[in-house]
This record gives sequence, C-alpha cells and structure tokens, in this order.
Amino acid sequence: MAIDEALLSNATPAWPVVMRVYRWERPTLSIGHFQRIEDRERVPGLRDLPWVRRKTGGGAIVHDQELTYSVLIPSCDNQPSKGHNESLYRACHNSIAANLRTLGWNAQLSESCTCDPRKNENAEPFLCFLRRSPVDLVVGNDNNKILGSAQRRSRTGLLQHGSFLLRRSQAATELNGLLDLPKDLDTFCENGSLSRMPGKEMRGLQSNIGSNLGGGSRIGSSNLELDGWIEFLVSSLKQGVFQLLQIQWQLGKLTDLILDLNGVELTGNRFPLQ
Repeated sequence: MAIDEALLSNATPAWPVVMRVYRWERPTLSIGHFQRIEDRERVPGLRDLPWVRRKTGGGAIVHDQELTYSVLIPSCDNQPSKGHNESLYRACHNSIAANLRTLGWNAQLSESCTCDPRKNENAEPFLCFLRRSPVDLVVGNDNNKILGSAQRRSRTGLLQHGSFLLRRSQAATELNGLLDLPKDLDTFCENGSLSRMPGKEMRGLQSNIGSNLGGGSRIGSSNLELDGWIEFLVSSLKQGVFQLLQIQWQLGKLTDLILDLNGVELTGNRFPLQ
C-alpha cells in the first residue's frame, strides 16, 4: 500500500492508468485514513495483528483470505481535485458482480447504506465488511459483503483501493468470504452462456477455479485456485475500467513510473507497519 501511495504522490498527467492486484505476506489490518487504531479494541481478534494506515478512507480491513487491488487514475486539467468518483466504484464492482453471476453466485450492488449522516466515524462498525454503502458488492439473500472499495483524490490523481474477500479469516470469523457462501442455481442457469467474458478466457478461469471452489481452508491451499481468482479479479477490473475510460491495457513495470522504488517509505511514521 505504500507503493500505491507513492504512485498517487508522484503521478503526472502523462502517466497511464495503473492497476495493481496483490496479497499480503501475513494477516494484516489496514485502517482507513480517518480511523483511530485504538478502536480496534472493539473487535476481538484484531489486537495482535500488525497494522498499517491506508491513504484511502473507509473501514478497517483484515488482509488475510482476500485479494487487494488498486486503481490509479492520474489527474488531467478538467478533473476536480476533491471528492469521490462513484462511476469508478460502479464500473469495477458491476463488472466483478456480472462475472460472479456467470460463475453461479447471486452477486449485486448493495444499494443500501449504514452511513451516519453526521459523519461520526465511531457510529459505524470498525470493519469495512460490516458496513454497507450503495456500491458495495454483496452476495446471496443475506447480502453478505464480499467486495468493498474506498478512494482518495489529490491534485495528482484518484486512487481507489478495494478488497475482494474470498474466505473467512480466523481474525474476523463473523465475516463470510465468497467461497463460504453457496451458489445460486437459478443465477448460474440464467448466466450460463459465459457471454460476459471472451469464451476462451472464461473457460480457462472456470477450469482454474471451478474444481476447487469448495476445497481447502485457505485460499492459498491451491496455487491453481489462487491463480484463477487473481486472473478473475484482474480480468474483471480490466473490463470495468475499459468500459468507463475506453483505455487499452498493457503489462508494465512500476520502475517505469517510479525509477527508485527503494526510495518508497515502506515503514516508519509515515506508513507504520506495527
């Protein structure tokens, strides 16, 4: 996440849109920019986790049985320097929801909100996945939240972070991940044409993740399964952002944008890992 912050700080109008998908070396708590770390005492199981503070807002996330993504859109002259961009939320989340429906889950946007109109951060649950905003991605009749995102805009660009929850974490057992939830047969039959993704690509994803959806206690228990979900998330995000911005994607290296990644402050007061 320190790299995401460095990208936002150094972005110029000449940069392309940058997307990253990554995992964490060990279970870690990231708290929103405006949260207090002392509030983690409200949730059993979080006290002993290492933690970082995100540049983006929103609630705290346990980075364990999930995939994290970021999208950076550099500023241009006609873009505002403040405020969120709901169209980016919806573009990313709707694309992922549509592809999950193709795989058999009843996925949709929440279109509901637990927000406190008084902007009292303590009035909302500490954890992101216990909160609801209209653009959160939920699954099933119980509206289990499995994808949430937050943004930060500066004069250099717009950064969106998101977390795709795949399985329940031992640090937050009250939160179901996607693979803890049953599929919906009617949804699968309705969307079984695989029309959302190119046929070869979608069939490849199904072969990677379809045979292991119920197996293993951790998403890393099968490298094939994990690779499939990474590919699923990358492909879905590429589709969503393309539909919004009409851009062409290509693989790149971070060092093409920031020449000296050793200069990115990964620890310390600015971005503490404690």
